[in-house]
Amino acid sequence: MKTIQINKLIVASLVAFLLSACASSKDYLSESFTNVRNNHKRIAILPFGVQFQNPGERTSSKQKNAFPQNQFGKREQEASLDAQKEFFVDVAKQVEKGRYEIAFQDFNRTNKVLSENGIRLEDIPRQNKADLAKLLGVDAVLFGELVIKVTQMNNRIGPMMPTYRYDDGVETDIKLFDANSGEMLWSTSLSQRPNNRMDTPHQLSSSLINQVAKNLPYRNK
Repeated sequence: MKTIQINKLIVASLVAFLLSACASSKDYLSESFTNVRNNHKRIAILPFGVQFQNPGERTSSKQKNAFPQNQFGKREQEASLDAQKEFFVDVAKQVEKGRYEIAFQDFNRTNKVLSENGIRLEDIPRQNKADLAKLLGVDAVLFGELVIKVTQMNNRIGPMMPTYRYDDGVETDIKLFDANSGEMLWSTSLSQRPNNRMDTPHQLSSSLINQVAKNLPYRNK
């Protein structure tokens, strides 16, 4: 009897761990999406908004929810463009497989137009997405934000002491905006925590982005 109870406890603990490792919020889909879907022939993926957090530090809820107002640092710039590129590559693969019948503007073209018009990476989160879509000559834009939580422990007892990761992980929120109305037509939020010490923020981000790329609302049924 004790063995059965222990096994049940192990299974319950494993399920709880798996659920904590990867969680997804329910997607939002506007009622007007069906009416405008067929008008969308070309979509652009914007560079991502990126925020790095250290869960080991005390941070107010206001700070946690606020994306940087000043210039991106080097790591934010790299993460922003890497996420954009990975998203484009992933959706391009889905197009090749026939799952989407729409075109995605090459991310290099998108970034060139933004740069030529003086729009910096750190400006994009606060820009009107309909205006950006019109500037890029597309019917809609996809914009994602990443929160990357990496604990930095400065007071480790010894070299063999494992780093405690608090609530390390990656969260992403990706939205679709219509060029004509400016309406947010669709959004999804995903989060993932490391399963082991070898998982990196880049691996977690890539996993979430790949999952979103496979499940855009344009997918053929």
